Amino acid sequence: MKKPETLNLKKRAINSGLWVSVGYGFKQLLRLGSNLILTRLLFPEAFGLMAIVQTVIFGLIMMSDIGIQPSIVQHKSGREPDFLNTAWTIQVIQGILIYLAILASTSFFTEFYRQPLLSQLLPVVGLGALIAGFQSTKLATANRDLSMAKVTLIDLVTFVISIIVMLLLAWLYKSIWSLVWGTLLGSFLKTLASHYLLPGERNRFAWDKTSVKALFGFGSWIFVSSALTFLADEGNKLVVAKFLDVRMLSFYTLASTMCMVFWQTIAQLASKILLPAYSEVLRDRPERINNVLTKTRLAMIVPGWTVALFFVFFGNQFMSLVYDHRYSESGIMLRILAMGSLAGIVEWSYSGILIAKGMVRASTAVLALRIVVQLFTILVGYHFYKDHGVIIALAATSLLLYPAYSYVHFKAGVWQPKIDIPLLALSSLIVLLVSRSINYL
Repeated sequence: MKKPETLNLKKRAINSGLWVSVGYGFKQLLRLGSNLILTRLLFPEAFGLMAIVQTVIFGLIMMSDIGIQPSIVQHKSGREPDFLNTAWTIQVIQGILIYLAILASTSFFTEFYRQPLLSQLLPVVGLGALIAGFQSTKLATANRDLSMAKVTLIDLVTFVISIIVMLLLAWLYKSIWSLVWGTLLGSFLKTLASHYLLPGERNRFAWDKTSVKALFGFGSWIFVSSALTFLADEGNKLVVAKFLDVRMLSFYTLASTMCMVFWQTIAQLASKILLPAYSEVLRDRPERINNVLTKTRLAMIVPGWTVALFFVFFGNQFMSLVYDHRYSESGIMLRILAMGSLAGIVEWSYSGILIAKGMVRASTAVLALRIVVQLFTILVGYHFYKDHGVIIALAATSLLLYPAYSYVHFKAGVWQPKIDIPLLALSSLIVLLVSRSINYL
C-alpha cells in the first residue's frame, strides 16, 4: 500500500477535501436538526447564554494559540517523535493554562453581562478546553498527510453521540445543562479516539529544545493572528452581547450560525486541506499557485453564493419553517447577514493562501484592521439605530474592508480582480434592490 506522501497531491487533496466537506456538511445538518428539537425543548435565553459561554472559551483558546497543528503540518520535522511529543507537551500545558484563565475570568464575565448563571456555566463548560489539550498529535499528522477519512469519522461519531445525549437530557430535564454535558462528552470521546483509533506512535511528555524553538518561532505570529482572527470573526459576539439582551442575542446567534455555515466549511477546508495543499504547491511547483488558487476559489464561491442568495431572498420563510414563532425575528437578521456574505465570500475564498506563502504579518495586519472597522461600525450602527444598527453594521464590514484585503493580495501576487470586481458589483446591486423590501429600521 502506498504511503500518503507518495500519492498524487491533487488526488490526496480532492479525496481529503471531499471527506472534510461531506463530513462537515453532514455535521451541520445534524446540528440544524438537533437545534430544531432543542429550541422547542429549551427556552430561547439558553442559546444566548451558551453563545456567551462558548465565545468566551473559544476566545481564550484562540488568544493562547501558538499554531501547534499548523507547525506540525508545515515544519520539516513534523513527523519526528521528538518534535511531536514536545508539541503535545506544550499543548497539554496550554490546555491547563486556558482552564485556569477561564476560572480566573469567570467573575468578570458574570458581572460584565449581569448573568449569574455564567458563574456556574463557565467553569464546567471550560473543562472541554482542558480535555482537548490532551488530544493526540495524530490528528495533526493526519492533516499533514491529507489523510482525513478517519479524522472525519471520529469527529462525526463523537458529535452524533454528544447530540443524542443533549437531546435526551433536554427532553428529560428541560435544562441548559443538557447542552453542557453533551458538549463535554463529545470532547472527551474525541480526545480518547485521537489516541486509540488513529495510526502512529503514542504521545508522551517530552521537551526537546530545538523543537521548542521551532514551535515558538513559527507560533509567535500565529499567536497574534489567531487572537485577531477570533476578535474579527467570533469576538463580535462578545461585543454584540453587551448591546443586545440575551433574547435578541439568541436570535442573532441562530441567524449568524445559519448564515456562516458555508464560511465555516471554507474555514475547515482552509486549515485542513488548502493550507497543506498550497504549501506543497509553493514548495514544489510555485509557478502553478495562481492557477490552483483560481480553481479552488471558484469551487468555493459558486456554492457559497448560491447559499447566500437563497438566504437573502428566502431567509424569513426558511427560519419560520425550521423554528417556531418565538424565533421569527431571526429571519430578518439572516437576510441582512446574508447580504454581507455576498461580499464576504469573495474575501473568504482567499483563505489559506497568505499563511501558505509565509505572509503571516500581512494577514495579521488586515485582521487587526478588520477588528477596528468592525467595532467602529457597530458603535455607529448602535448609536443611530440601536439593536438593528448592530446587525446592519456586521453585515457591512466585509464590503468596507475589501480595498485593504485586495491590496494585501496584490502585494502577495495573488489578487484576482477578474473574479472579485464583477462579484462585488453584483453584490452591491442585489443589496440595493433587496434592502427596499426589508423594513428593519
